[in-house]
Amino acid sequence: MTHTLFGVAIYGALNKLNMDTKTKWALFATSVGANVIPDIDVQWTRASADYLMSHRGFTHSFFMVPVWAALFSFLSYVVFRVLDRRIFLTAVTGVLLHIISDWSNAWGIGLFEPFVSNRYAGGFIPNKGYIFWGFMAVLLPFFALYRAKEHRQRIFRVFWILGAVYSGFQIVHSAYVYMDLKNEGYSQVAIRADRLPGGISYYAKKDDIVVEGRHEVGGDSGIVQTYRNDPVDVEQLRRYRPARDLLLFAPFVVTQDEGDRIRVFDPRFAGRVSILSVDVPKT
Repeated sequence: MTHTLFGVAIYGALNKLNMDTKTKWALFATSVGANVIPDIDVQWTRASADYLMSHRGFTHSFFMVPVWAALFSFLSYVVFRVLDRRIFLTAVTGVLLHIISDWSNAWGIGLFEPFVSNRYAGGFIPNKGYIFWGFMAVLLPFFALYRAKEHRQRIFRVFWILGAVYSGFQIVHSAYVYMDLKNEGYSQVAIRADRLPGGISYYAKKDDIVVEGRHEVGGDSGIVQTYRNDPVDVEQLRRYRPARDLLLFAPFVVTQDEGDRIRVFDPRFAGRVSILSVDVPKT
C-alpha cells in the first residue's frame, strides 16, 4: 500500500500546467502503476516453496527499470494514445523508488538479478511505511483548506521533503551505529530499524559470536543477546536448498552445531520468521 501512496504523491507533485486530460490520466496511471509493478511477483511466489528467493527477485532488479518504463510508455500509447517522454521518465522514477524503498528495509531485494542472486538490504527504514502514512495524514487537512491545483502540488512536495528529512535522519543514525561497531572490531554488521524513528536493532559478527543489540537516541543502548556461532562446512550447507537460499538472502548467518544437525538462521529475524531458520541434517 505504501508504494501506491508514493505513486499518487509523485503524480501530485508534478507540474501539470497546460497538460491535457488524456496526458494527465496516462501520467497518473503510469505513476501509480510503476510504483507497484515490481510486486507483480507475488502472483507466482505466494504459494511457492522457494518464496524466500522468488519474491523481490528479478522484478525488483535495476536491469528491469528500462523494461518496466518501456512497458508503461507502450501502454500509455495503446490505452490513451499519448506519446510523451514524461511518461517514460515518470515510470523510471516510480520503479526506482520502489526498488530503493524495498532495498532500504531489512528484507532486502535482488538488486542485480538475474546475474547475481544475493539479496541486498539497507535496514535503515522499517518494513512498514507507517511514518510516510503519518506524514500524509498530517497533510490531509491542508488539501481541504487549499483546493487550488498549485497549492495541492506544493502540499505533495512538502510530503516528499518530510520523507527526505526522515530518511536522512535514519541513514545518519544507522551509519553512526554501523561505524561504531566496525571500530569495535566486528567484521560484519546488519541493521534493522524500528517502526518509529530513534530506535535501531543491530546484529554484529566477530569470530565465534554474533551479538544482537539496541541503539536508541537519548535512551538505553547495548547488547541484549549473544549467539554462539560454530564453525561449519559451508559447502555442506550449500548442498541443502533451504540453507543455500538463506546464505544468499541474509547478510550473514548464525551457524550452531547441534550434534545430528546444524542450525542456520538469520539473526535479524531469529524466532520471528520460520523460513529464516533452517536445520541442516548431517550426512
